[in-house]
Amino acid sequence: MKIFSIDKLLSLTFGVIVFLFFAFVYPFHLNYQEQYQMFLFTADYFFQLMEKPGGFSDYMGNFFTQFFFYSWVGAIVIVSMLTLLQRAVWSVSRRMGANPLFVPLTFIPSLLYWGMLCDENYLFGGVAAMLLVAFWIRAYTLFDSIPLRISFFLISIPVLYWLAGGAFLLLPLFAISREITARKIKNLYLVLLAFACILLSVAFPILSKTYFLQYPMQQVWIGANYYRFPVNIPIAAGVIGILIVYIPFLIRFLSDKFQPKKTTFILSIQLFVLIVGGSVFISRSSDMEKEEVMAYDFNVRMRKWDRVIKLADQKSPSGPLSVTCLNLALAKQELLADRMFHYYQNGVGGLLPDFTRDYTIPTIAGEVYYHLGFVNTAQRYAFEAMEALPDYQKSVRSVKRLAETNLINGNYAVAGKYLHLLQQTFYYRGWAKQALQTMKDEKLIEQHSEWGWLRQCRTKEDFLFSEAEKDMMLGILFMQNKTNRMAYEYLMAYTLLSKDLKHFWQYFPLGESLNYKSIPVSYQETLIYIWGMSNNDPTQDIPYPVNPAIKQRFQAYQNISRQSNPESNLRAEFSDSYWYYHQFRNN
Repeated sequence: MKIFSIDKLLSLTFGVIVFLFFAFVYPFHLNYQEQYQMFLFTADYFFQLMEKPGGFSDYMGNFFTQFFFYSWVGAIVIVSMLTLLQRAVWSVSRRMGANPLFVPLTFIPSLLYWGMLCDENYLFGGVAAMLLVAFWIRAYTLFDSIPLRISFFLISIPVLYWLAGGAFLLLPLFAISREITARKIKNLYLVLLAFACILLSVAFPILSKTYFLQYPMQQVWIGANYYRFPVNIPIAAGVIGILIVYIPFLIRFLSDKFQPKKTTFILSIQLFVLIVGGSVFISRSSDMEKEEVMAYDFNVRMRKWDRVIKLADQKSPSGPLSVTCLNLALAKQELLADRMFHYYQNGVGGLLPDFTRDYTIPTIAGEVYYHLGFVNTAQRYAFEAMEALPDYQKSVRSVKRLAETNLINGNYAVAGKYLHLLQQTFYYRGWAKQALQTMKDEKLIEQHSEWGWLRQCRTKEDFLFSEAEKDMMLGILFMQNKTNRMAYEYLMAYTLLSKDLKHFWQYFPLGESLNYKSIPVSYQETLIYIWGMSNNDPTQDIPYPVNPAIKQRFQAYQNISRQSNPESNLRAEFSDSYWYYHQFRNN
């Protein structure tokens, strides 16, 4: 292959690798990003973002992020942006006389931003800002006439500042560096040009802060939202910006100084370092534990209960939020009472997480309360999660849930406001339109498979929800609708996970209204365990129909437990039983 076509081949290869990574290895980070923004196709939304420097980059970033709803589409978007960034750096380098032999160096900024995007808190507006500046630098290099070139970038400073925020500084940095190395302008004019660049670059942010903006000075300088937490200074993005500016100069220097005969060897060394270094960097940048939690959460959000259970069958979850999602999926599939101890349980925190003032835990916990029938609690969690977003965006997932809870409660005016917002989005427009039609007819709501059922299950009387008495809240919920199997099983699971056998024994008879074909496995194990604590022969005369196989298994468990240091032997055979959880698991 000719050396002059290697740049296109490498760009294509890079794009394929990035796509495979985000589409198949790291897809749920993209779904996570999508739910914490709400892009609206309205003029008000556009002008709201354009009121501040870097707003256009944020607008474009949010526009592309909405497509992360489908991870494979999001992967294509990321591939396109990172590949365009690399091509822009290479185009500038080639314009400056670069040798194609050193094209691997132009992948460094894109590779670094790939690693940054592995952090779920880095926003896509930063990529848009960097790409915008890279293309502006490329446009600057198109002018051969010195007066036109200088006029272009002086005029571009205020424009680029408002479009890309603080990243605009990369353009004058590149321009001054290029004019110094080109040596086509007299030193006096070069000094005046540098002074004009510095003056304009400092003046516009200060003037904007003084007369137009009411933002902290740090945010006025940075502009675009690179990171979800605005107080963080995006140093990593700044390093990438510096590389975008100076890699073309480095390549031109190498092209002038080195004309090696063994081009294949030099190219191979660069590719080897790029591949090995990049692999290590991406590996360390990615967080597969968070990816696991996001996978559970996304499948819960989409009501894909079978997939949640399949994930747990492949690898038992260990994090509390993953366990929360799994227990919800088991309950929705009517498997919680039979199979919950087949998986790792971390106490009541993995059943009903406590409220935390952030935007992740309330979102996941709110799913549990919603499906249980605590509609008002789910509404509060959704609202609190959205208000806790540090970058002050609106969460499309929270807005959708607020529309649902208000619709179930019959607050149609409020529900309509949320649904009209969702009508201005891309992916949720059809759902919102259908919900608005359903809202017009009470019979349609009553017949709805989810909303109608939750309207029957929800608490009919107001009461103060107590985090410290969740079992009491579950009991109240179940007593108001004794066909709510999920509420009963969560109540019983709460007593089991908290090892509260007294209340388990007290609450167990409440399940008679659910007409189980047989007593669930975990309940049978608990009943015989309680019975055995007060009887010499726990397998005899127990007043409940416990399966003979469970009786025999309990006898075997007792025999092994009498041995010295029995935990390892019991774990191998009985880790899926309540007996093992009760004896060896800490709450």
